[in-house]
Amino acid sequence: MDILCRCVGASFLISHSLRAEVRVYLVLQNKVTIRLEGNELRHVRPDERCIAALIKKALQKAENAVGHIELESTPGIYVSKIGLSTLLNSISSSGVVIHLHENGIPSQKSELPPDPIFVLSDHHNFLSSELDMLNQYSKKTINIGPITVHTDHAITIVHNLLDIQTNHS
Repeated sequence: MDILCRCVGASFLISHSLRAEVRVYLVLQNKVTIRLEGNELRHVRPDERCIAALIKKALQKAENAVGHIELESTPGIYVSKIGLSTLLNSISSSGVVIHLHENGIPSQKSELPPDPIFVLSDHHNFLSSELDMLNQYSKKTINIGPITVHTDHAITIVHNLLDIQTNHS
């Protein structure tokens, strides 16, 4: 849970505000997916306890979810019973899927496309079956530096890369 909270915080929180243009999917045990919409989120504070409470509410709501139908647990947080394959299939047409991995092309040598969809694992690598599935949707694999960092730090670095690219375009 702590990793999820740090990743949500890194995805949305900026000084005195939230990144409204961000959407995050948390796929849990390939059975439940929580979607967070930056432009709809309310009650998000910069502490892990607050974020954990919001995720916990979503997980409680998941018990009532039926298949692919999303339920809103709190403003901007939705839960459904879908796994990685179904999620990738549904979102891959809305942007370029990029797998962040330490063995990818260095991000300094690769311009990020508009509307990128970044896929990251937690502290465990993807299973080979999940990698096979991801490779069907991913257009490129990039790394963000020579040192492997925690997932939440990777999110912060990617935001910085996107912020720099957006402000120089």
